Amino acid sequence: MYHAVCGEGLSPLVETEIKANHLSVISSNRGGVFFTGKKQNVIDFALRTRFSSRVTLQILQEKAENYDELYANAKSIPWEKWIEPHQTFRIDAQTKDSLKNSQFAVHKLKDSILDSLRERKVKLPGIEKKVSDITVVLRSFLDKFSIELSFTGESIARRGYRLEAGLAPVREPIAQAMLAVSDWKIGDTLVDPMCGSGTILIEAALVSKLNGEINRYILDESPIFHKLFPDYEFSKAVSPPPEKKTLFGFDIDPEAIRIAKENAYEAGVEDWIHFESGDVLNLKNTFGEAGHLVTNPPYGERIGKPIENLREMYFQMGRVFKNEFPGWKLTVLCGEFALLGKLGMKEHSHLPLKHANLKAKIVNYQIRSAT
Repeated sequence: MYHAVCGEGLSPLVETEIKANHLSVISSNRGGVFFTGKKQNVIDFALRTRFSSRVTLQILQEKAENYDELYANAKSIPWEKWIEPHQTFRIDAQTKDSLKNSQFAVHKLKDSILDSLRERKVKLPGIEKKVSDITVVLRSFLDKFSIELSFTGESIARRGYRLEAGLAPVREPIAQAMLAVSDWKIGDTLVDPMCGSGTILIEAALVSKLNGEINRYILDESPIFHKLFPDYEFSKAVSPPPEKKTLFGFDIDPEAIRIAKENAYEAGVEDWIHFESGDVLNLKNTFGEAGHLVTNPPYGERIGKPIENLREMYFQMGRVFKNEFPGWKLTVLCGEFALLGKLGMKEHSHLPLKHANLKAKIVNYQIRSAT
């Protein structure tokens, strides 16, 4: 059984991805989706999942009414098959009920792994608390626990290009969720008028360049993925940037534009995106009759500004969008729901979620003319 882990609110999108790859959903909750299916379909899903933070394989599920039972049962796993002496590993734990002290549960599982390797006279691997080659995931509920192996050492959504982040950056799976809610497709015109460090546009460019296989590079670097699927050969195919750019980013802060350009360069998509300093309130439609405005505008809690200071800004943004972009789609991420009414538009659809531990929602609008 496999597990696609995601942020709160993204499970419906992950479930849709799983079914699109001809896999069977076993169960779903606010933190992810359990599924099963053929290996090639699992590979395709792992390569293309836009909304997951981890994809894991469950290698053990047993009863454990206490920490000693966890220790004993975990020793039955042939850890030398998964962890080699030159590698490092870490343990992530989400435990409750019979194993409610997650720190002690991690300690017992770590001892079980190392003692198992000692008994098999295997040289011990290194242990890391943050970044590691291999991540073991421990979960418990009532009197049962499970152990999972993550396909990647880090989050599968860590694509390695964000060397710098601007103020209140949007996370990669949230950026992909915004693109999905907006119904953006490869080749569509996409404008982020408050692009910050460029995540939304870079994520769109990676989908375009890698033909949807946005997790190709991190999976290719993963020792666990290669052990799970030893015969799989990664494609090296990439699409060239279009002759005419379709991805545009603007921000009033020149420093944010500098960071966005550097991040795009690190992601290898600098030729796909046009970045430029500019105020959203002065934005003109020089892009065409149809497209997508997708953006993460400022809202109070995340940037430390009171809501009163932002109401006029949202009102003026709504006027600009209605005057300049009738017929376009607008998608925004916001955690101050009262601000959305200031845009003066009728909501078409929305996706509630959590972003940076705050309640938020992605809202989609069909922009109509102000007249």
